[in-house]
Amino acid sequence: MLSTLWKTLFFNPFLNILLLLYVILGQNLGLAVIAMAVVIRLLLLPSTKKQMEMTQKMAKLKPELDKLQKKFKNNKEKLAAEQMKLYKDVGYNPIGCVSSFLPQILILAAIFGVIRTINDGNFEGLYGPVHDLVFANGKEVLKNLKFLWWDLNGSYTAFENMSLWANERLPYLFLGLAVGVVQYISTVFMQKFQGTALPKKENKGNKDEAMSPEEMQQQMTRSMSTIFPILTAYLTLSQPAVLGIYWFAQSLMFIVQYYFIDKEKFIKTLKDVLSFIPKLNESKTA
Repeated sequence: MLSTLWKTLFFNPFLNILLLLYVILGQNLGLAVIAMAVVIRLLLLPSTKKQMEMTQKMAKLKPELDKLQKKFKNNKEKLAAEQMKLYKDVGYNPIGCVSSFLPQILILAAIFGVIRTINDGNFEGLYGPVHDLVFANGKEVLKNLKFLWWDLNGSYTAFENMSLWANERLPYLFLGLAVGVVQYISTVFMQKFQGTALPKKENKGNKDEAMSPEEMQQQMTRSMSTIFPILTAYLTLSQPAVLGIYWFAQSLMFIVQYYFIDKEKFIKTLKDVLSFIPKLNESKTA
């Protein structure tokens, strides 16, 4: 039942959208995947905006939450009750952040599944009209898998018998690095745009003192900001290039979406994020 529900609500719709874009864009899978990333980000814009509002409310609540932590540090039940009361007063819903983030995870999983499926030549789940359009006049689907410098079915690890720096492997190495870098920049951009950039880590005077939930969340976010881009780059090197291209495009669109939320703030944040370039040059010449 869950499998049927998954295919009906997520997998099949995105399979049909991708192949429809593939036909519209001249049977170019690379362009279709990039267009898909744009479409998905636009669809997720309301969800992203809601998530941002919840995050900003949480940031404003932090001083009050810190006071509650100190006041009721020995009474967990009273602390939880007071926190929920504070959330209700300002209209913050802790579950709202999760509920707005969950569709993004499900859609990303569906897109990756769709790309891998059509890469294997499996087109089960196409709607009738889309099937007729894709296979009109006996068309060969996915005959041309070249896009720019990549074979969309190829990967860096597929050339295992060649040297690490072989010319054939370099485009895939570049793609993996590019995906990791853009993923990292998109994370930093999001934090600065939402005003949730992490403060510098402070050493506690008492090492045995337990961390607050906010401190634990900050530590986890700080770790994921570094680990996730590295993991993304690694996965890109071992997966078909078409997945890397989608990941790169959707990370770029993740940044661009904030332009539609607040144009002036987007420009200001972009300048702030890119300001590290002159700082790097200054440190080299110093």
